[in-house]
Parts: sequence; structure tokens; C-alpha cells
Amino acid sequence: MRHASKSAAGKIVEIHRNGDTRERAIAVARTLFAERGYRGASLRDIARRIGIKAPSLLHHFSSKQQLYVAVLNQIFDSLEDAANALAWGRDDPRDRMRQAVGNTIEYMASHPDLVRILWKEMADDTGVGRNVIKRRLPPLFSIATNFICRGQREGVFRPEVDPVHFVLSLNSLTVGYFTTAAMARRLWGMDLLEPATIERRKREVIDMIDRTLFIAPGAGV
Repeated sequence: MRHASKSAAGKIVEIHRNGDTRERAIAVARTLFAERGYRGASLRDIARRIGIKAPSLLHHFSSKQQLYVAVLNQIFDSLEDAANALAWGRDDPRDRMRQAVGNTIEYMASHPDLVRILWKEMADDTGVGRNVIKRRLPPLFSIATNFICRGQREGVFRPEVDPVHFVLSLNSLTVGYFTTAAMARRLWGMDLLEPATIERRKREVIDMIDRTLFIAPGAGV
């Protein structure tokens, strides 16, 4: 059962099911794992924040590791939905790329805990979730690079752009931005998650994509 899905426009949205202990456990665990790391968050802490006893939590997850893996899989479920909307939508590929980037930035801005967990796992090959990362990240990367390759064959994306390096750069422009939010607040008093700043960030990243990836309609290659 997914905690996040997409609308008809491919926008990532949250699904809330009141009373579903398993879903509430994943949501609470995601927050605590982001705050304290995997080792710093205990099943007892998670159960207490939900309002149940630890043995009750074990009816849904046999271990902390299983709960952590469920958190990671839920994150990747939402990213997979967004990637498929990008790859298989019917709109112009340029519009799909703009929409996907905008939606991703908005989603990460409203879920900073998600970004902290993902970044830690991507940076640490010995992390508890390393097998989830190795299993689920490459298919997402392939969806994105294949989308760019198709756009190049269709004559809407610049042929000289390297799809692999472009996707790596786009990851830094989106995910990387949010990993610096705490540092920017601490050092310069900047709130990178403030709504107006997020809107500006969306425009800046989409403008970069327009200039570096897209061929203007009607222009020759």
C-alpha cells in the first residue's frame, strides 16, 4: 500500500489513511530516522510517538531494519510514479520535463526528511538500506536517461548532451539543493525552504534545463 501517488497531471500527492497503524508507523519512522539516523531511532521511540506499545509495532514490522526498508521503499514508490509520468506522458517532452522537475522540487521541499534519508543512503555504501538503493535507484536512472535519449531521437533535445551526465547534474540541482538547507540556515540565516524561495529555485532549474537541453521549436539541429 503506497503512501504517495500521483494525480492525473503526474503530480506527487500524499494519501492519508487514518487509523492505518502500518502507514502511520512508516510516516513517524521516516521523521525519526531523518532526525536521528538509523541507529539513533528505536522501535520504542517510534511506537511511543504513534501512541502504541512497542510489541504492537512488531505485529507490523518484525525489526527496525524491516521498518527502515519499508520507509525507503515508500520513498522510491513515489519517485517511481513521478518518473513514469515523465517517461510515458502524452504531453510534449519539454513540458513533461518542466513539470517533473517542478513537482520533484515541490515534493522535496515539503518532505525534507525524505531528502536527508536518501542523501545519507546514497553517500554511504555500507548503510542499512544499501540493497534497496542498489535495487531501486538504477531503474529510475535508466528511465530518466532513456527519456532524454528518446527526446534526442525525436529532435526536441540537443544531441550533443550526454544523457548520463545530464541526469547526474539534474540530481545535484534538485536533491543536492535540499541537502544544503540546514547549512544555509546555520551559516547565513537563509531559509531555502521558504515558499517564495522554492518558486524561484524551480524557475532557475527549469531555465537551466531550457537552455542546456531543449531545442527551440522550429529550430534546426
